Parts: sequence; C-alpha cells; structure tokens
Amino acid sequence: MIFIKKILPLLLLFCSVSANLLKPYDNQIISYSHILFEWEQNPNAVSYQLQISDSQNFQNGFTADIFTDQIVHIYDDEIQWNETYYWRVRDIYFNESYGPWTIPNTFFISEKRFGDNGDGIEIDFYDQNQSSNDLTLLGDLSGGLNLISYVFDQNGNEIWNGDLMINHIDKYGQIFGSTYTDFPNYTGIKMNYDGDILWNGPNGTYIDIHEVKSLPNGNYMAFVWEYTNGPIPLGDWTSVYRALGYEADGITNEYPWFGQAIIEWDENSNEVWRWNPFDHFTMDDYDAYGGTWWDAINGGQYDWMHSNAFHFDQEESVIYLSSRHLSRITKIDYPSGQVIWNIGPSNSYEGFVSDHICTDLEFTWQHNVQMLDNGNLLLFDNGNLSQLFGTDRPTSRAIEFKVIDDTYCEMVWEYSLPDYLFGPWMGSVQKLDNNNYFINTVGSGGHAIEINETGQLLWDGKYQITDYPTDPAGNYRSYKVPSLHPNAYSVIFENFESYDGNVGIYLSDNLNISISNMTGYKQYYEYNFGDQNNWFNSVNESIIIEPYSSHNLSFDPIIINDATTNIQFNIIPTYHDYDMKSYNFSVFNNQLLGDINFDDLINILDVVVLVNIIIEQQSYNYIADLNQDEIINILDVVAIINIILEQ
Repeated sequence: MIFIKKILPLLLLFCSVSANLLKPYDNQIISYSHILFEWEQNPNAVSYQLQISDSQNFQNGFTADIFTDQIVHIYDDEIQWNETYYWRVRDIYFNESYGPWTIPNTFFISEKRFGDNGDGIEIDFYDQNQSSNDLTLLGDLSGGLNLISYVFDQNGNEIWNGDLMINHIDKYGQIFGSTYTDFPNYTGIKMNYDGDILWNGPNGTYIDIHEVKSLPNGNYMAFVWEYTNGPIPLGDWTSVYRALGYEADGITNEYPWFGQAIIEWDENSNEVWRWNPFDHFTMDDYDAYGGTWWDAINGGQYDWMHSNAFHFDQEESVIYLSSRHLSRITKIDYPSGQVIWNIGPSNSYEGFVSDHICTDLEFTWQHNVQMLDNGNLLLFDNGNLSQLFGTDRPTSRAIEFKVIDDTYCEMVWEYSLPDYLFGPWMGSVQKLDNNNYFINTVGSGGHAIEINETGQLLWDGKYQITDYPTDPAGNYRSYKVPSLHPNAYSVIFENFESYDGNVGIYLSDNLNISISNMTGYKQYYEYNFGDQNNWFNSVNESIIIEPYSSHNLSFDPIIINDATTNIQFNIIPTYHDYDMKSYNFSVFNNQLLGDINFDDLINILDVVVLVNIIIEQQSYNYIADLNQDEIINILDVVAIINIILEQ
C-alpha cells in the first residue's frame, strides 16, 4: 500500500563530498516494482556499479548488478512484491579500479492489491506491431469508499498501486485524483507515485470525484456541488412525489437540486474563480429519460447535471464542460463565464428546451471530453439513451469531432463498441501518439482496448473487476503512460574531482553540466547558475529535454580573478518541482597561467591579449598574472615571453 503524506512543494538536495544514497531512502516503504534509484555524484568516478539484493550480505539469493555512467537508474526487472531489498553503489574510476561500497540502504515493497490473487490483468494481443508498448494506468472506483489506482506493465503485471482514484494524468506525468482519506479533506489532490500529496483543495471542502486538473497559470480546477431549490417536472414520477407531499407541478421551487460549480484555486487552495451553473443554465432543461427523477426520490435531492469532465483551452481561453445527465457539452468563455454554445440533443425531445448545435452527433450521458492538439474534441459516449436516435439497443462509442465556426460540427472519427462492451456508468478515451485510440469501458467486468483508426482491435486488457463477468465494473478512467517516475532526472558535473583533499570542479575550459531526462515524458526544467567571484555571468533560464535524452549546459568563464570560486546551481523540473536539486561546489582554476585566450596554447596570441589588458586597464585576470603578484603589468609580459621562448 502506498502511504499518502503531505509534503512541502520543494525538496532541496544538497550535494556533499561523500556519495549518499538518495532514492529509495533507508527503510522506505514503496508500492511499485519499477524502482527509481538515485545517488550523489562522487569525485573522480567515471561510472558506477549499482547492486540490488534480497540478501543483506549481497551474496545469497537474488542480486542484480547494474553498471551505469548515470547517477539515476530505474530498475524494472525481477523485483518481487511484499519483499525487503538492499541496495548499494560504488565508484568506478578511469583505470577501471573500484571505490568502496556505500553503506547499504534498505527498502520494503508492499503487497499487490489488484484482484484476489494479485495476478494482474489478462491481456489479449491481437497485433503487437501496431499497438502501443506503454504502461496502463487505471483509476478504479469499484471499491466504493476504498478508492485505488494501479499501473500495469505491457503484459498486465501490476507495477504500482496507490490510495486514490486517479481521474487525470497530464502529458508531463502529473497525477490528479481523489481520496476519501480524512473525508472531506483531500477529496481533490495532486500526488506523485511515492504517495506525497503535492496539492489539495481547501480543508473541509468536498471536491467532486470526477475531475481535478492544474491550469497553465499554476492554479487548480475541479468541481464542487452547488445547491438550490427547483421544481419537480411533470412525468411518470409525479404521483409518487405528490404522495410524499410535494406539489410536483413543474413550477414550484420545492425540491433540492444540485449541479457542479467549476472552481479555480491558487496553489494555497484559495478560491479565485467560480462558475455557478444555476447562473448560466435553465432549470427547464433536465433528464426525462434516464431515471434520474426516480433516483432522486430515494436520494432526497436531484442530481441535475452530473458534470464529469472539463477541458481548459489556454489558446482560446475557454472551458469545455461535460454534463452527463443533460447529455451536453458546453463551451464556456473564461473568465467571463458566458456560455458560447451547447452541444446536445434537439429540443424536440422532452426535457430539452435550450438550443443546441450539432444535434446530429447524438451522444448521451457522455464522459471524458477533451481537446486534442489538432483542435478536435474527443469524448466517450456512454450511449445510455442512444435508442432515442433509432438504435436497436444502447450503444457506447468513442467519437472525435470538429466544431466549425461555433455553429456546426463535422464527425472526424467514431467507433461503436460491441454490445458486450456497452458501458453505462463510466468510460474514457485517449488518443495515443501512434494515432491509435485507447478506450476504457465498464462493460463485461471492465475492459481497456486499443484500436487503430480503422477500428481494428489491437490490444484488450480485461480488468475482470466484477463477480460476474457480464456485469459492468467500476473502472473510471484508463490511460496509457510511457513510464513511472516522471520526476526522474540526473545532474552530472564535468571534471568533478578530488586532489590533495580538495573536492570540487577543476576548470580547464568551460564549466559543463549534463542534465538527463530519465523518463518517457518530455520535461521542462528551470535553472539558475552563478558564482561567488563573478567568474561567470549569472544565468536564469529554462530548457526542454525530450524523453530519455540529455542536454549539456556550458558556462564560459568571463574572467578568472582568483585560484578558486564557489558556484551555486539550482534546477527545478517545472511540472515536478518537489524534486528540485541544489548544488554548491568549489571550482578550482586548472588552466595554464598565460593561456589567456583559453586555446590550450601559450603563444604570441596570448601576448597580444595580455598587452590589451594592460593598455585598457581591464579587470584583474588571474590567468594573465603570470608572476602572481596580483598586479598585471610589464613584468607579466616579460614572464609570458620567457615561457614562449623556453618551449
């Protein structure tokens, strides 16, 4: 089990002389089998040997040996659940000799939690050449109050579980969801794979379970319930409500209705914006076909909208809202809150009085609306009311469509699920980088399927959550994700060495730092760099690193005015700022006295530069002070000429 804990947004990693084991930390309890190992860079090491074992002496039982030139490694093989492991690292030097082993760290892997026997999910491969090779993430609502999520590998093996229901994971690997821990607190959270809560909604506020997301401005958005009294419309339920003492005349505001308000909070959980549906929707629109007014008799309140998804589009500054019980997608201007259009059934149907565009799309009781990079909208059409439009039986679909001029729509792609995969309760759809579609449906015990654009079934993950194989399940959303640990990255300093007890960076040219993104996600990083004696220009910039790629930062010294300086380097993954790293190193001048132009030669060109320094009375330059008297003058010219003549 993953243990959820509240942490500060930033963790500082201070690099010291001795190599420390960082992740997993000693005695850490983890709930994943793809293990992120990280340790500090050691001086003079050119690579490292990482050892993992289930034996404390690293001699009996299982032991894995990994050789790497990185200081971060994700191990995803042969790790067993419900076991104790030990790990250690030692340096490898340029002459292939080894340093001593670190003192081992211990970590514990908790138990599998999916299914009765922890067997994972059954996978049917139909075309592995076309299907994605990514991991499968499941946000599971089938446990009632025991909200839980899982990640499975390509073969269906459980590799992570956590005590929340994930309702969204973004393109940077940020996890959002809901827990019932300390209800109603933490009902809307941002979390990482270690169970650290990185953000939560205001204490005491129940945040609807369906959707939590971050916004481009760094704020957060989700649903909360908004109440007001409204009428009980006329229907075949009228006599029952009247028997309970209500007027039930379609006019009298006598019964509690609730809808979902869209709320924006800042990083400190302060509300900064609210969209109240009762200010923008008419209560003359309601569900007349899906049984919601019958459900309201027992519930004592009417679930008017059952909003279950939204998408914030920064480019146009609008929100796309899915209201399931109204079979409606709404485009909302932000921040004015004005409704631009509604897509849904024609007002020729009972309970629909508002004008809707694109009535020919004919989706009902939908989930998971989202905008794709191409501007199209994608959603899962549960199809509970699809028989209104002439189908023989309820049919679930995944549809992609384009809205043109805010007036009409063009169906771009659709796929009708077979009858046994009809999903009345929940569902999701994801368009993958390979242009396939990943569809999650509760039908027949819960399935997640991958199909190509022609509708060919490529991959079928059978969750089998229900007691009876034909029953609908509680798999809320499923995602294909490229990797665990989207925060994994390494920082390695070139020429980090130790001589005569002096540990630091020995500078002979530029100061180089290699940043490696160890994840399957494109990641953004912000960094700043400076030094105590102004050898370098101060830098405050950002970089983008593609998945499993590296980026080299190179800093040119502008002037060297002493034998040593101290540098400060801080780096923050923009979307995983809890894994900030901070370094403070001594930098030693390792350049040739007299090599003023840094070309690794001492010749007439350096004499020219030296003369210009003297004539122009430039700032003190340690490399130009050949006699080290802290004055640059004709004596240094004599000294450099003598060096050249003696070569």
